[in-house]
Amino acid sequence: MSLTAFAVVSQQGTPLYLRDYATNSNLLFNLYGDDDDSDMFGDGIITVEETTMKQKETWPCQLQYQFILHSACQRLEDVLRGNSNQWKAPGASGMDACWVGLLCLSDNLRAYGYVTTNVRYVTLVEDSIAPENVQLQTSRDNEICVLMANVHRLYTETLLNPFTTLHSKITSKRFDSSVTTLVYGLNGC
Repeated sequence: MSLTAFAVVSQQGTPLYLRDYATNSNLLFNLYGDDDDSDMFGDGIITVEETTMKQKETWPCQLQYQFILHSACQRLEDVLRGNSNQWKAPGASGMDACWVGLLCLSDNLRAYGYVTTNVRYVTLVEDSIAPENVQLQTSRDNEICVLMANVHRLYTETLLNPFTTLHSKITSKRFDSSVTTLVYGLNGC
């Protein structure tokens, strides 16, 4: 199981950071090849190449992961909009108080959420653990929770920079490289 995409989203739903880490993944999306010249819908209007080149300039995250991250953010919004704090574990404190956990499943991906007062963190993880292996899944969920808490710490450090604008795209190379290091550590790269 490896983390394939990560998003930091403002309370208003604006993406602040999007990145995918699925270079050699066996995901459903990669089964159809990497033919960037093909027309995604067969209508000749928008080709995959045109879309992905524009997207890569703005966000280094494949479009299909952006769709799933968007759906997971909608699900997170639904969970948070429900009865106040029902998603929190009773007596939770620290990073566990922010951990929402599994939001939804899509294809062979699991989406997880982590919520703070300013931003929301959503991650996509390949679902390769058998459902009956609850102990391994719980262990992996805890690792993802710790990763998200560490990314929140990095985000807070980024905000302490006087040249950082609140609620704007995260452009810090230090933040990006630190998140990448954490993800590769989780993925075992």
